Amino acid sequence: MKVGVIFGVSEIADPKKFEKKASQFLTKLSEEFEVVGGAFISTKKEFKDLKGEIDFNKVDAIVLYPLTGGTENPLKEFAIYRKPVILFGDSFNNSIAAAVEIREYLRDRLIPSTLVTSYEELKAALLGYEDMKEILDKFLNLRLGLIGRISPWLINEKFELPYIHISLKKFYEYYEATTEAEGWKAVEDIIAKAREIKEPNREDLVKAGRIYVALKRIIEDYKLDGFTIGCFDLIGKIKATPCLALAMFNAEGIPAACEGELNSLLGMTIVRKFFNKPAFMGNIADYGEDYIILAHCTAPLIAGYILRSHFESGMGVGVEVDLPRKKASLLKIRGRKAVVASVTVAERERSEQRCRTQLKLKIEDAKDFVDGTLGNHHLLVYVDSEELADLLSELGFEVMLY
Repeated sequence: MKVGVIFGVSEIADPKKFEKKASQFLTKLSEEFEVVGGAFISTKKEFKDLKGEIDFNKVDAIVLYPLTGGTENPLKEFAIYRKPVILFGDSFNNSIAAAVEIREYLRDRLIPSTLVTSYEELKAALLGYEDMKEILDKFLNLRLGLIGRISPWLINEKFELPYIHISLKKFYEYYEATTEAEGWKAVEDIIAKAREIKEPNREDLVKAGRIYVALKRIIEDYKLDGFTIGCFDLIGKIKATPCLALAMFNAEGIPAACEGELNSLLGMTIVRKFFNKPAFMGNIADYGEDYIILAHCTAPLIAGYILRSHFESGMGVGVEVDLPRKKASLLKIRGRKAVVASVTVAERERSEQRCRTQLKLKIEDAKDFVDGTLGNHHLLVYVDSEELADLLSELGFEVMLY
């Protein structure tokens, strides 16, 4: 196992006073692990200089040892590598105080981070990360894309993970490079399999297909594992929505979220990566003692469907999907917190005053769930709730299981 090691010393401390301690630490660690690094840093500039000398992308885990307080800022920069981190703290010179502060910074960015105070704990933590390497690598190396902007009404959106931002200007360049023939070909099979086409006309369907083609090329060019798009901005520009394209991608295995919400995208991507299942991202439209109604204008095309317009605007192509009636889970992620609930998809709802796909979910203590959840958008996933909660806990989320 290859372990990167860095020592932090404050700018007002004398590094020479800590050389013996650091040398002994490195000697003991190198007896059982392949050690990389071992440098002292005090400033962000020194971190930047170090990046050119040592490639921490090639280590399996990083050990940060703040030998003094006041080292939080340079040491937190190692979050960029998205590697599991162990903070080693001792009882002198505010070492533990700094370690706790850094640990929380890393955990907010969903980087597995553990505080230890002895070599035995350090060794156990490193071996634990080694056992979880496959899971952690799959999670920590996700490439998520945001196309456009996060919708302004998502006032609780909190996202600290790295992502690739692609402007709507760039999306429109891709869109304009598509043809009407390509657009029609992209959705021809979807149209043929639809139970009914209500509001959309041929022009709407061609635009939906062109959006799909443009997004597919973006995914390929930027090598994205999944993406979200600020969809409402498309309505004013091209009089269309990406609802159908997102429904197609989610059925094909590419996580695709709407309204520019990165937290929902993260949840979709986790469920796809670890369970190979799609997710339905929906609004809470209503609830009672033992039910929640979830509704949205896009849903994975994994069952029979009707092609509709987008509910709020009356434009574009939305989908009304008859998703399977069986046990599932409801998931909401915000930052490092997650709520998971066991639900049963009981029946379809068909109100013209809600988004197109509407599902009534049976859930125990629905009012308690709604009172304790973390915001509006929730993911319906056909995954066992306890298995999902266990995985999220392993990945570093604070999980509330209902």
